[in-house]
Amino acid sequence: MDKLDTLDRQILNILQEDGRASHVNIARRLGVSHTRVRDRVLRMEEAGVIEGYQAVINPAVLGQGVLCIVQLEVDQRLDFEEMVKEILKFDEVVEVTNLTGNVDAHIRVWARDIPHLRDILYNKLSTLPAHKSTNSTIVLKQWQKPLGLGN
Repeated sequence: MDKLDTLDRQILNILQEDGRASHVNIARRLGVSHTRVRDRVLRMEEAGVIEGYQAVINPAVLGQGVLCIVQLEVDQRLDFEEMVKEILKFDEVVEVTNLTGNVDAHIRVWARDIPHLRDILYNKLSTLPAHKSTNSTIVLKQWQKPLGLGN
């Protein structure tokens, strides 16, 4: 896909704010036709710029009140991709990131409470064959923003 123009970036900014925004509403906000918005969105979907749409769920409302960042060092002789597949089987894990530096993986884990987190750390993550060591940090508060695309 060629570079994104101003209209593409404006559409993406709106969709990052509200993934359920209709083409008609986006068009109204931007002062263009809904068919133009639809065509742009389809083009960006086909090009892989837009990979999908999803609901943002509040884990705390569902009883998952503790977010923990686990840094994992692994045995380099074992298959990292296979280990990631195993980690992602745990319901509490929402993200695994491969890193450079002193640790190999950054894992975001949601737990109900500290005893549940302890169970995840000791009875799930530390039992993986590739596990060498972990360092865990409990998140007190987090801030997020959409990717800045300009106008």
